[in-house]
Formats: sequence, C-alpha cells, structure tokens
Amino acid sequence: MAGVRVLTRAALAVLLAACSSPSAQDRTIAAELAAVAPLKAQYAGVVMGFDIRTPTTLTISVDLQSYIEMDDDAVAAMQRHALAVWRVAWTQTHPRSRATLHVRFIDFIGRKVAHETTIVR
Repeated sequence: MAGVRVLTRAALAVLLAACSSPSAQDRTIAAELAAVAPLKAQYAGVVMGFDIRTPTTLTISVDLQSYIEMDDDAVAAMQRHALAVWRVAWTQTHPRSRATLHVRFIDFIGRKVAHETTIVR
C-alpha cells in the first residue's frame, strides 16, 4: 500500500510539473515578443505594446496622437523596421517555414491604423 502511495504522489508531481511548464507555443510567442520588445524603447511614446494572436500576425498598439504627429517618412520607416524585426524573430522561431507575415498597427480601441506584409520563403 505504501508503494502505491509513493507512485501516486510521484505521478501527481509529474503531472503538476507538466501542467505548470509553458507549452512550446507559449515559449515561441515569448521569444518572438522578446525579440520585438526593443521597438517599444526605440519608438517610445508611439509604440505601446505587442500581441501575437495568430502565429503569423504581430499586432502593435500605438498611441494614435503620437503616431499622427510623426512625420510621414518616420512612420513609413517605423513600419518597415517593425516588419523587418518581426520577420527575423519569426524566422528564428520557425526555421525552414514559409508564411505570409503581417504586422498590424492598432490604436487604443483596436482600430487598424496601418498594416504591413511580407512573404517568408
């Protein structure tokens, strides 16, 4: 009987450890978000946060007022730069994969402000 209790406790410990560790998808998303995080510092006051809801779409929240106040060339450069950073992060976490990657820029209530796309082959 004592042996059964020990095995049950061991099985329970393994099960709890498995439940508490992040999934492969969670680790991938965390790595991708960490890779794009420097954009928030680089575009301080404009880029407010990030979200990945689908494996190929990065959503970047922007402060709309600060975004509008940027010059058009700076906005275009920021969008291209964000897309390039996302592409590098995505290809590092999805080696040898193909996809169409999207970067969506949204305001504080979720309205799309801009959208960039690239193909990974």
